[in-house]
Parts: sequence; structure tokens; C-alpha cells
Amino acid sequence: MTLLDPRALEGAEPVEAVDACFLPQLDDAELAALEWTTRRVGDVPLRGPVVTPALVEVLCERLLRAQAEVLADRPVMEVLETVGRVVARWSDPDLPQRRTAEQLLPRITGYAPDMVRRGLRDHLRTFRRDRLLRFLAQDFDNPLVLDGFQPNRAGGLSRAYGPRLTTQVFAGNVPGLPAWNLVCALLVKSATLGKSAGAEPLFPVLFAQTVAEEDPGLGRCLAVVHWPGGAEDVEQAAFARSDAVTATAGLRATESLARRVPVGVPFVPYGHKVSFAVVGSEALALTRYAETARRVARDVSQYDQQGCLSPHVVFVERGGAVDPRAFAAALAAEMDRYEQARPRARLRLEEDAAVTAVRAQYELRSYDDPGVQVIASSPGTAWTVVVEERPERFAPSPLNRVVRVHPVDALEDVVPLLLPLRHHLQTAGVACAPERLDAWASLLGRCGVDRVCAVGQMPQPAAGWHHDGRGSLAALVRWTDVEGAAETEVERYDPEWTRPSHPPDAGGRR
Repeated sequence: MTLLDPRALEGAEPVEAVDACFLPQLDDAELAALEWTTRRVGDVPLRGPVVTPALVEVLCERLLRAQAEVLADRPVMEVLETVGRVVARWSDPDLPQRRTAEQLLPRITGYAPDMVRRGLRDHLRTFRRDRLLRFLAQDFDNPLVLDGFQPNRAGGLSRAYGPRLTTQVFAGNVPGLPAWNLVCALLVKSATLGKSAGAEPLFPVLFAQTVAEEDPGLGRCLAVVHWPGGAEDVEQAAFARSDAVTATAGLRATESLARRVPVGVPFVPYGHKVSFAVVGSEALALTRYAETARRVARDVSQYDQQGCLSPHVVFVERGGAVDPRAFAAALAAEMDRYEQARPRARLRLEEDAAVTAVRAQYELRSYDDPGVQVIASSPGTAWTVVVEERPERFAPSPLNRVVRVHPVDALEDVVPLLLPLRHHLQTAGVACAPERLDAWASLLGRCGVDRVCAVGQMPQPAAGWHHDGRGSLAALVRWTDVEGAAETEVERYDPEWTRPSHPPDAGGRR
């Protein structure tokens, strides 16, 4: 396995392909016997094996063996401490894997280097030791249920078992996301066969390398390879040997996977979701509106809205010191500043055409409708703010820093627009007075929102959040209960009471 020396990349093209796979289960001879292929993502050549059902069968067999040998009986707190040390290593700017990520991921994804650097740093903070404790506490009243049977509220005992092996389909739209999948699996003592994304296959490999360096045993419980999505023979081999399958992917991909995961094998999909922001009149005070606009601009611009946590729409309450149109202008100015500091990734032709089409649609409407206004970068499509006073529906953005601003009189006006999308809503960023937060959260929750946070924090969910409305760890485990009555009844079979009575002695005494 070759980890490219980051110093070789500074100011120069890589001189050799980078291995975009992690396969500690195979020895050198087995690796040499594989068929290898190199493909270019961005301007980086990435090398990986051609994944076949036979290779997957071997990997699954060895991952299951490693899980049984080094993970199944390891105390959960020991696993947590190891993961915490791995994440602490990523806080070191000189960590070779971090340097490689910061240098290659911008070239692979097209994201600005500073955005990748800050994004990785902020994302990985989520998995620091203290945050991992919150992960466990959020999903388990007593995390020791992952180690053995513990008393439950029903009067008996319960134990949680993670999958022995989980096949995980990673996302590639936002660098660093696979860390979430890998960490969650380790905390429930599951080995992972990871399918990396075609758009960004490198980060999970780098993260797995640091796990192996910190704890070679845990490293043997991780494998990361890439195969084309929809390769049914490969996925059939993986799913048949896995106790669970997770996927962070688009709607069509998750639907396709759901049809092919065997009955009885839990499937945990994290499909496409949309998010939005709500700005209350209090956040439009003369001393606050500019900061609010800056925070919303960051939420919109981070990773060019490619993540489910990025807002597509901003609802702005009328009645503040600054009206919604002035706020939209401030938002546009802040998005322009963000663009200057962290330019948007280069778009494909179809992506640029989609942004241009939305702009043209609203510019045409603005001639006859005074309630419509387009504020946009020029030249180019770097960012777009559309003001629409009377939207017919919640229209998802074409992404790539296009956001609609809808003025409203009150939060209740938002409800009819949200309900048709209630199965696809993710995060609501809010900016309002403290006394309104509870009522807003209750209303948004009833509409289908599963996360409410402050504007400016939308791309960084807190540790232990209920991803897509469910526990990240709880979704992976199954439970075994020992009923309280069983504990009582087995007393009848205690050998002390079932042994034959002692024969009488000479005096007739027993």
C-alpha cells in the first residue's frame, strides 16, 4: 500500500498514482495477484483493485474473523478511547494522512483548499473523545449494554449487539463524511466493508490508515474499496455475508439497494434530504442583521450546498428593523465575500446550465412580478439569491450556491410549504428570540424536521444527533432481553436444590 508523501505534491503533479483502497486483510502476494486499475478523479490518478465477488467473499470472511478475534469482546470504552486517539491525531497539521487529504481532496473534488481544511477540522471535532461519550449516552442509557447484559427497566436484563459485519456505502459529496460511518460501526463493535464513492474515494482510506496505525487490530476490522454502483454480483456477495447494510446516497441509489438487501438484513439508508433556514424579526435588528446574513451565507456556501444540511431556502420574517429584501441584499453581499475567500468548485456543463436556467426563469418573471428579484454574481454563476414573495411551493435549489429568500409574516406561513416535503426534510437553521425557540422547534418538528440548530451551524451537527431522525448507533444494534421471570424460574434448577437428598445415617438422620 502506497501513501503518497505529501511533500511530493507541493506545487507539482503527483508522480505516481495514489492507492485509494485499504486492504490490510491481504498479504503482499495476494495484493500483487489482484487486477489493478487506475482512474483519474479531478486531476489525481487513483489506483484500486478490480473488485469481484470472489474478492469480496475473501474480504468478508477475514473481516468476520478479525471482528470475532479483536472487536467482539473488547470493552466499548476501550474502543472509544482508541477512536478518540485516532481523531486527536487528525488535529495535528503534520499528520501525513491529514496533509495528503488537505492537498489532494481539493484537487479531487474541486472544493477550495481552505474550505476542505476547515471543513475536515470542524467535522472531525465531532468525534473527539468527549463527543464520542455523548454519542454513546445519546443512544444508550447504559453503554455497558454493548459489553454484556445489564439491568433493564422491565426488571430483567438486556444486551445490545452490533452487526458482526456491516457493508457501508459511503457518500462522496462532502469530504470527511465516511468518518461518521466508520466510527459508528466501531462503537457498536462491527467490522466494515466500505464501498467508497466514485467522486471522492480517498478520505475513508486515509482515516482507516490512521485507525490501523493507532491499533492494528482494529485496522484489520476495516476494508475500503471502490466498485461501480449497482454492481449486483459484487453487492450480492457483500450483502449475503453482512449483518447490516448502510448507505448514504441519493434516492434512486438507496431504493435500488433496498430492493437487493436480503430480507432479514437491516438496511439503514441515509437518502437525499433538504434543509432550510428561518430568520425571525429579532435577527433583523440593525445591530444583528449583517451577522445573521454572514451566518446564513456560510451555511449556503459551505461545500456548495452538496450536503443535506445546507439550506435551499431562507424564510425571512417581516416586521424587523430591516425588511426581507434588504436582508437578501446583505446575504448576497456575504455570499460574494465567501466566494472571494473560498471559490465555488468548477461546475459540469449540466450543473452550470441548471443554475443558468433558474436565473433566467426568475429574471423573466421579475419583469411582470414586483415580488420577484434576482441578485446574482456577474459574470459567471458563482452565487445566486432569488427573492420570491409568493412561492407556490418549496422548490429545491439546483445547488451550487443558489438560494431562494421567501418573506413571511409568521412561521405558521411556512407550514403549507413544508408539509408536502415532510418525508424529505432534514435541518432547520433558526435565528429568533429565545422565548420563541421552543414553539418554533415544536412546529418545525411536526412538519418533519429532525434537527433544529442555529444559523451558521447547519453544516456541523452536534455529536449524537439523531441522523435522519434516528440514533446513529441505535439504528445498528439488535437487542437480546432476559426476562425477569426467567431469572426467578431458573432458581428452581440450581444444583443445590436438585441434588438427591443425603442418605440417612446410622441414627436415621439425614
